[in-house]
Amino acid sequence: MIEADQAWFEGSELHYRRNGVVYAVPRSLVQRVDTADGSAALEDPDTRKSCERLAAGDPAEALRFARLALFREPASVPALQALAAAQIALGQVARAREVVRTALGIEPGNARSLELLGDALVEGGDFASAREPYRLSLDVAEQPHVRRKLEALGTSPAAASSARFRIRYDGAADKPLGLAVLGVLDSAWEEYERRLGFAPSLPVTVVLQTATTFRDTTRAPDWAAAWNDGTIRVPVMGVDRPTPGLVRVLRHELAHSFVAARAGARCPTWLHEGLAQWLEGGDPEREDPGLARLARESRLPRLDLLERPFVGLSEAAATVAYAQSLSAVAQLLRSGGEAGVRRLVEALGRGLPAKEALPEALGLSYGELQRAWEAHLRAAGGKPSPAS
Repeated sequence: MIEADQAWFEGSELHYRRNGVVYAVPRSLVQRVDTADGSAALEDPDTRKSCERLAAGDPAEALRFARLALFREPASVPALQALAAAQIALGQVARAREVVRTALGIEPGNARSLELLGDALVEGGDFASAREPYRLSLDVAEQPHVRRKLEALGTSPAAASSARFRIRYDGAADKPLGLAVLGVLDSAWEEYERRLGFAPSLPVTVVLQTATTFRDTTRAPDWAAAWNDGTIRVPVMGVDRPTPGLVRVLRHELAHSFVAARAGARCPTWLHEGLAQWLEGGDPEREDPGLARLARESRLPRLDLLERPFVGLSEAAATVAYAQSLSAVAQLLRSGGEAGVRRLVEALGRGLPAKEALPEALGLSYGELQRAWEAHLRAAGGKPSPAS
């Protein structure tokens, strides 16, 4: 019997560390290896490093270490599991499924392998098929995090998400949160498609930034162009479920994806941001009282000067610009209703600039829209306060 601080297999040898010195003996001489805590498996050091790198949000390095471990021990189930987890994080879904099935061929009914198979199916959008491996994993070993994954799938197949969204993680993967986010986005997608009369033709990629603390990004000047590349990015560290704040951000960013899919870069920033704030929920006239004083003093900016992105504005200036954007969209809704908004986005989608799309969709020029908007705000704000 040899007592050691650490032990691992490397090819045909057992390596062990004792008092800071590493020794090796032929594997054929080893009858068995027992661990101090009673666990059964020995973990290859590269397998351990792979898991550590994945937890740190570095799936590429996790993949490299898993391959090193498998080079020495091709039939190592822990190394196969580490490889599959890294592949899932990198979006290599088909390869991950093959690796997991290899692991299950070696150890049928392994709870971790079954969980990874469910993860790979979820990542590929096959939510209905993911239920069974999650259930089987729970039958083998009741794990709260696997239970949360299964519950996050809900009671319906959620097949729509496979065509609508692709979830990615910047940082460690959080599958239960990812599935819950998909539920929020699916519901918003159906609502927006009904209200706007169209939907993006390609899946929307959603990047959950699990290493970045959650904050409201919808009015941050440095975030204003985040939707332009077609990807929704949301910081979620510290959030374990769709809180009201997270739901609002998700709805806001998905609205940008809808408008960008139809109107592209032709949509003025004030309209883009105003539509996103309107669709995220709440009273579309909620900013009007705060803008009444500016309207009375004739200090509202011309809408045609708010066509460019808000990037570079100070936080205070951006706050006002976002408020004006929503208020202007509220005026569009008063003038033409949701049907008028649909016609406007459609006209922009056909390539018309805003100054031509407005008259076609709503019968209003930029100047007429501006005057009607300012008149409504002055009336809504009441009489100015007496000078002191």
